[in-house]
Amino acid sequence: MGLDVPPREAVPYGLRAMKTVALADGTFAAIEKRLMTAAAAMLGTKVDLDALEPITAEELAANVPERRLREQLIGGMLVLAMADEDVSDEEIAVIGEFSRALHVPASYVRELRRLARGHVALVRYDLARRPWVREKVAAKAEGEGLPWIAKTVAAMEEHTPDPELADRYRELASLPAGTLGHAYAHLMRENDFALPGEKGAPPERVALHDMTHVLTGYGTDPTGEMEIAFFHAGAKRADPFFFTFFIMLQSHLGISAAPSSRAEEAFFDPERCLRALSRGSQSLVDPLEGWDPWPVVSVPVAELRERYRIGDPPA
Repeated sequence: MGLDVPPREAVPYGLRAMKTVALADGTFAAIEKRLMTAAAAMLGTKVDLDALEPITAEELAANVPERRLREQLIGGMLVLAMADEDVSDEEIAVIGEFSRALHVPASYVRELRRLARGHVALVRYDLARRPWVREKVAAKAEGEGLPWIAKTVAAMEEHTPDPELADRYRELASLPAGTLGHAYAHLMRENDFALPGEKGAPPERVALHDMTHVLTGYGTDPTGEMEIAFFHAGAKRADPFFFTFFIMLQSHLGISAAPSSRAEEAFFDPERCLRALSRGSQSLVDPLEGWDPWPVVSVPVAELRERYRIGDPPA
């Protein structure tokens, strides 16, 4: 499992700490409230947010002693601070205070960012294929240009085709309907994505991301991509709270993760994303790390979901 579940008695202290972070800038945003409510539900408890009292760093440290849970809690605080698309100095200061009291060193936060940077290329390749990303970034850039999009697309176009590799992936379409390979091939053609080895295709490793879409049933729309990110975070064996998608979208790519006034641009749905996090934490595999899909491409997707304890996709 990628995610450690805290003991029930520790949950209220963690939620109080989250609220303390949220209130640090003087505003308890609706998206922050939704995120905290969804987190409580994921942990099997209900919470009256208005009744939660602030907590000192010392009281939090006394009631959350386990190191891994402390690290997860700091990771959750970082996500909360970014959820409203306005990471304030006050929020960061409070997180720093909690981090010192919990003996979660600053190097841990730097490690989160390092992990994020290590995944930037993978996510950039994936995002560059998607028209909705280009439109979103274009609107945010307000005519200033999209150098990372241009460079990424250029790199994909300049990539030397590999006919043998492309043929191997094309053959997946001939597998029986319902199998992993056939469903993957259908997903790629339905979205007009180039297969590995074809001209304009990203590196082959992106195929693991696309096969995760098949395994989970999450869509390729903005919110579906966020669900995939949270699923991967839950399935992560080394550190489930690096939340690369949040950090990369906002710090590296400049794409808003918070809902806008337009419903179709509501990338971050706390309830759906935390359900995906929980689902990923129950998975027996992390599709991005140490999983080889080729031995199972002819296995029905439904059977793989059961085998890997991924479960059925949300209705």
